Amino acid sequence: MKGVCLVICLMLARDIAGSIFRPQFDPRMANLVVQPLELLGNQRTIEEYQQHHHQQHQHQHQHPRHHTVSSESSQSQESKEPATYDDMTSDYLQSPNSPIHIWNSALYSAVIGQDKERQANGDDFFRRIKQYADAPVPGRKDYEKSSIFYDAFTTMKHMSDEEKKRFHEAYQTAVQSSKDDVHLDAPQLLKKHNYEVEEHTVKTDDGYFLKLFRIPAKQHQQQQQQQSAEAQKAPVVFLMHGLLGSADDWLLMGPGKSLAYLLSDSGFDVWLGNARGNKYSRNHVSKHPAQPDFWQFTTDEIALHDLPAMIDYTLNKTQQPKLVYVGHSQGTTAFFALASTRPEYNDKIAMMYAISPMAYMSNVRSPLLRMIAASNNIQADHKDLLGQGEFNPNKILVHLAGGNMCEYEIGCPNVCSDVYFVMTGVNPENVDVSLIPVIKGHLPAGTSIRQMKQYGQAVATHEFRKYDYGSDINEKVYGQQEPPKYDMTKVQVPVALYYSEKDWLAHPKDVEKLRQELPDVRDTYKVPEQQFTHMDFQFSKKAPEVVYKRLIESIKKTQE
Repeated sequence: MKGVCLVICLMLARDIAGSIFRPQFDPRMANLVVQPLELLGNQRTIEEYQQHHHQQHQHQHQHPRHHTVSSESSQSQESKEPATYDDMTSDYLQSPNSPIHIWNSALYSAVIGQDKERQANGDDFFRRIKQYADAPVPGRKDYEKSSIFYDAFTTMKHMSDEEKKRFHEAYQTAVQSSKDDVHLDAPQLLKKHNYEVEEHTVKTDDGYFLKLFRIPAKQHQQQQQQQSAEAQKAPVVFLMHGLLGSADDWLLMGPGKSLAYLLSDSGFDVWLGNARGNKYSRNHVSKHPAQPDFWQFTTDEIALHDLPAMIDYTLNKTQQPKLVYVGHSQGTTAFFALASTRPEYNDKIAMMYAISPMAYMSNVRSPLLRMIAASNNIQADHKDLLGQGEFNPNKILVHLAGGNMCEYEIGCPNVCSDVYFVMTGVNPENVDVSLIPVIKGHLPAGTSIRQMKQYGQAVATHEFRKYDYGSDINEKVYGQQEPPKYDMTKVQVPVALYYSEKDWLAHPKDVEKLRQELPDVRDTYKVPEQQFTHMDFQFSKKAPEVVYKRLIESIKKTQE
């Protein structure tokens, strides 16, 4: 009897704790509630949900052809009809890992099930995503006809079942052998490979503390003895990470492969930046990352506050008049925004290398960003569609926004549950499988929901402009109802554009539009690889030969 009472008390304590602490430690749940997908549209109870699938199971045995959603062998009218939203998720929800087993609990009932207002918001979110996303059932024909997924799907490397099996097995083996690098931060990675590293902290003019890492130019033993003074004046190269990334991105492949190591080996003074909100830059004079106000920033703030602070600090510390800027993804967006609005920084940059440049986003292929772009069409009456604060999407949203398609194509759910791989696309041929657990351990490194929304706005409007708060707030912030556009003709820095044919985030057409507007483009280079993705620029085993070699040779020429 005492044991029964103890169990009851523990259950009650869990429910009460969930009610008290869950909203505080996970404020996102105040705006976005995640529930079993098939409960969202019609408010079924758990019991009704289970009864519904029991009936479907019986119906499948009695009428197997009617149960098939899309079958080339079936000629029934049912099999030719478009797949429904429930069809797409039914297999997923009935799997052993289905979140139904988590949500069907006392904690779910206490924290979420009784909160009708938040429950309605969650229903509304997925109902609207369904409307705009045209989400398909997992199958080739369905992805090929989906407006959201078509471009991404057609650029993917389609693997055979045997290739999928080998890839998944190789990944599982890699997980067991790569545990050290998964947990090492940037200084630890550098020290592990006997590279010197300095850690610096920079304060922005709006109160954020940013971490900088410096890798002094690596010299041979004789050069260190003869040219130590000259080594201190080595040319400075500043590397700025991409969306969801950090300084780690430039290091994960290791010496002889990652760009930061190669630059240091070539005699350059390398500095690695970190934007506000990533794992290294989560301090502020008065705000805390556990609160939404810490995350009320966009790429505009990174451009106008973070980059100036880091660039000025680097130049002051090295006593150099100019530096070479290398940006990937978001690192290019922020730079173009800075150079177009603060012309004095054009004089501080010797050359800018834009790797996978993200300014114009009209033709973006990433299903995740296309879904966010679609959501912009309905933000007028549902402002908190994606929540507030840090971008940390739930597993079901990741699954809907490309995780399901990723798993269908490469057969590895471990990889396809990571929002970075889902957002950028993954090509198993280019990335060393042993590196994937390491990448997963470091990415995503953190960003704000507003940054993601801003990229979605760029997709929806076909413009490169500041964040859209809505006409009323725009009037107060910008003095006009529409956000100002960034004028690329004011970017006077010499620029090199590096891009690829099948990049999900930097489409060749958008890169070409950017090229036509920039006044001083010195080099436009398309990687000569058919399958080369957004993440391949930093993590492909081919990157040292097809990207970094050309880039380093170009930087050396700028120093002559």
